[in-house]
Amino acid sequence: MTPRPASLLIGQVGHTRRGPRHHSLRYRMASVLVDIDGPDVPRSRRLGFGFNRAALVSLFTRDHGGADMALRDWVETRLREAGVSGPFGRIQLLAAPRVLGLAFNPVSVFFAHAPDGRLIGLIFEVSNFHSGRCAYAFPVETETVETETDADGSVRLTTEKRFFVSPFNPVAGTYQFRINRDAGVYRLGIQLIRDDAVVLSAAHTARLEPLEPARLRAAAWLVATNTGRIFFGILWEALKLRLKGLAMFAPRRGTIDTMPGRH
Repeated sequence: MTPRPASLLIGQVGHTRRGPRHHSLRYRMASVLVDIDGPDVPRSRRLGFGFNRAALVSLFTRDHGGADMALRDWVETRLREAGVSGPFGRIQLLAAPRVLGLAFNPVSVFFAHAPDGRLIGLIFEVSNFHSGRCAYAFPVETETVETETDADGSVRLTTEKRFFVSPFNPVAGTYQFRINRDAGVYRLGIQLIRDDAVVLSAAHTARLEPLEPARLRAAAWLVATNTGRIFFGILWEALKLRLKGLAMFAPRRGTIDTMPGRH
C-alpha cells in the first residue's frame, strides 16, 4: 500500500447484522484519497474540488483529528502513542468529501508512510451521530509489531471496541479490521466480535480513479447525493431495526461518546 495520486473512489458500503435479528443494508458511496498536506491536483476551480477551501466538493482537514493541533501533528502523535517510531513521510486521508459544505464520515482512514513510501501506520477514525469521534491507531511493519498480512497483501488488525457508534450495540467487543489498497481497488472489512461470535460485519469496496474534472463530472449524481445517502440511509435502516424489536443502548452521557471532536 504505497502512496497514490489524489484519487476519487466510487464504490459501495454494506453492513450485515447477524444477531439477535439478521439485517443487511447496502448503499453507494463516493470518497476521496488525498495527502493531508495538500493534494497534487490543480487549484483551478474548474476541477470542482477544493482542499481546505469552499467548493462544490471539498475536504477540510479541520473535519478530522483533534481541535488543538495541526492534522499532521495529530496523526503522528496518535501513531507514536501506538508504537510507530517514524520518521514519517507522506500521510494520506481517505474520507467522504463535503458536498455543498456538508459531510458525514462513519469511518475515515489515514495511511502513514515512511519517507521511502512504506506503509508504517494506519488510523481508523470512527464518527457517530453525536458528533463524537474516536481514533483507532495501529503500527504496521515495525520492528516491535508483527502485522498479520494475507496472501493478497491485506493487513489484519485487532482492537477492543471503546466507542459508542450504533444504539443497537453496546461499547463491548472486539473489532477486526482487514484493509487493502492497490493501484485500482480499495477494500476495507470490519467485524465486531462479542462472546466469540461475529455480531456485525461491514465492508467498503471501491475503485480508484484520478481526481480529475472528467471523473467528477461522470460521477456527478453520486457525489451530489453522497452526504444525504449516507446520513439518511443510516437513519432509515435504524428505524427498520427498531421496528424489528432490537434493544437500544444509550450512550454514556458526558463521556467521549457524546463529546464533539473528542478522541
